[in-house]
This record gives sequence, C-alpha cells and structure tokens, in this order.
Amino acid sequence: MEPRSKAFDRLMEEISESKIVDIHSHIDPSRPSAKTAADILLYHYLATELRSAGVPEEILSEGKEPEQRAKGAVPYMRLIRNTTTYWCLKRILEDIYGFEGDVTESNYPSLRERIVANSGRADRAEEVLRKRGGIRKTFLTFDYATEPPDHDPSLFAGALRIEPLIGRLSPASLRNLSKSTGRGVETMGDFEEALTDLFKKFRGCVAVTASFLPSEFYVKPDRGKARSAFENLLKGGDLAREERNSLSSYALGEILERAAENRVPFQMMVGVTRPVPGASPPDLAITAFEPGMLLSYCQAFHEFKDVEFDVFLANRVQSQELTVIAKNYPNVHVSGYWWYNLYPSIIREILRERLQMLPANKINGFFSDAYVVEWSYGKACLVKSQVARVLAEMVEDGFYSIETAKELATDLLERNPAKLYGISRQ
Repeated sequence: MEPRSKAFDRLMEEISESKIVDIHSHIDPSRPSAKTAADILLYHYLATELRSAGVPEEILSEGKEPEQRAKGAVPYMRLIRNTTTYWCLKRILEDIYGFEGDVTESNYPSLRERIVANSGRADRAEEVLRKRGGIRKTFLTFDYATEPPDHDPSLFAGALRIEPLIGRLSPASLRNLSKSTGRGVETMGDFEEALTDLFKKFRGCVAVTASFLPSEFYVKPDRGKARSAFENLLKGGDLAREERNSLSSYALGEILERAAENRVPFQMMVGVTRPVPGASPPDLAITAFEPGMLLSYCQAFHEFKDVEFDVFLANRVQSQELTVIAKNYPNVHVSGYWWYNLYPSIIREILRERLQMLPANKINGFFSDAYVVEWSYGKACLVKSQVARVLAEMVEDGFYSIETAKELATDLLERNPAKLYGISRQ
C-alpha cells in the first residue's frame, strides 16, 4: 500500500497522458475553437458566476458585441477567483495561451491579442483536443430540426438532440419535425413515420440524447390516451399533467424503438428544471428533482432491454438512487458530472460511490458540455485530476493496486465510452 502522495503522483502522471472520449458537447464544427475572448471568458458556467457576483445585466447581455461583453466583465473576475470554473479558465489560459496570472484590466488586452491571433488557425481544434487534451473523439449536438452539419469525422461524432419530440412535444416541434423530414405530421401515424425518416436522416449519429424535467414521469403508454392527447395538442389545447405524461411516454417509446432498431445508445440528462424566473440566462436552470421520477423510468429500462441508456445527472441528491438503478439494470450506464455537479468535492463523492457500487464497465468518466474546444481542455484537466485523486485514495485504503487503478482510469476515460458508443480506435 503506497502513501497517498506517491500514489497520486504516479496516477496523475499516467492519467494526464491518457486518451479521452468526450460524449457530450455543444461545439460548433464550423467554428470549434474560440474566435473572441468572450468565447472563453464568458462561457455560460462563468457567466452565471459573474452575474451572481453582481455584474450588471447590460454588460453580459447577449445583444452586445463579444469584445464589449468580455472587456466589461474583466473588472469583476477577481470576485470569482475562488471557483472551480475559474480554475478551469486558468488552466486554459496558462496551458494553451501561455498567459500567467489572473485576468485584470491591465493585462486583458494582451490576453485578447493571444486569443484572436490563434483564432484563424485551421489546425487549432486538433491541437487543443488531441495534442493537448488527449481527447480523441468529441460528440457534437445535432438539432433534429436542422441539417446535420459538416464536421471532421476524425475529431467529432454526432449525437441527435431530440427532447422537443418527447416531454416538450408541441405544435411548433411537430412543424419542425415535418420540415426536417419533408413529411406532413397530422396524425400519430404520420408522427411515427416521420420519426423513422428522422433516424434515417441522422443515421451517422452515435447517440440520441434528450433532457428530462423532474415533472416528466414515464408511464406505460396507452395508445388511446396518447392519441387523445396528441389530437388535443394539434388543436392547440392545454394538456393536463396526466395527458402530457401519457403523450411524452408514448413519444419516448417510439423513439426508443428506433434507437433499438438503429443500435444507438440513448442519453438521458436529468436533475435540473427550467425555465425558472430570474435564474441566470440563457439557461434559467436550477437543480431539482421529484421523488419517483427516476423510479418511473425503470419501466422503460425494463421494456427496452435492447437499448443502452446512459444517464447524466446534474444534482447530487439523486446520485445513490441513480447508481442503484444502474446496478440493477444491465443496460443502464452512468456518465460524468453534469453541470452543477462539476465541482471537485461532488465529482469525488459521485465517482467514489460509483466505483464502489458498480461494475467497472458501467461508468463513463467524462463529458465537457463545452461550446469551444478550449473549454473541453479545461474541463478535461479538472476531471483527470479528480479521477487520479479518487483512485489514489482507493489505493491508499487498500482497495486497489496501483496497476488496477491505472486500468480503471483507462476504463472511465476511454475504454468504456468507446465501447458503448462504437468509437473505433484511431
């Protein structure tokens, strides 16, 4: 049994060079790297902290020029130097741009020049992801209502985002489905055929993904009730909660059938509610849960045994419940530390719990939720350090050998997600 410091140093050295598969991001493949300082300094995790610290709304307004927003926020940066998100920012600025120290009004012009100078490089995404971050594949989010974007398949893979066709099904989302597939949607039969066409259109995607509100329970679909709710929806009627759950459960079932047919995993994001009045824009999201919500989806996990479910969680309250579910259902996996869970104390708590309770192949260790590749790098630095710390503690406590810990790190960061999503080695 090795002292913690020695075990951590050995693991950190190994893990810092390890490969990663990033199974969720919002990167735009047409401009994957930062073009302005605002792309880095005002990433929405940081923007929420700055707003909380008292930055005036007019400075952070999306309607202003990016340069004005970033420059206006700089004087407030000192107020968030204590946060984990700021630590990630520091890693980005120091490691990628060679920028030392905190961001201040006096050194901001120099930082801005460095970011802009690198913004036009054609190899920027590959350099930041592969060479610096060890991220060999990053999942992009493809909106069902738009055309699949051109992207570099050696760096990126697509995930079809589809929740407007489940819990947030509306006349507008049906019109978007119709436009996307070229098929009129006026009946449930039309809806089912349009979903089939949609999966054909996005056949290259390696995952289907959707977020679920705490109020969205799964009930065994009743086709008659679903049809009545569907017709009411088309007429513009307001759906009661029971009607909404009946319709969303039916829609989810149809989507899961197609996921099974196409052999693509289904990503479920849970643990936040939105929009919440007054919460930080543009997300307007707060962690929340309703007892019984996750339990209700066990019915779907059971019904659709041929679908691999991968669940992302944004609140720590449901961590054990979700881990117990994954322990009971072979087709349920757990991934990363979504949004409000991406903080060292929570990462370590959740990861330790999962490692102690689940088979090693049920845990995926990382996704970035990034909008530019620089933030993929910053979050990868954070997660790697916490994976090393948790595994080192397990070595120190006598649970794992150092060699087992190294193998587990590879499982978490690369091997498990690559196998689940069919990502070939490159």
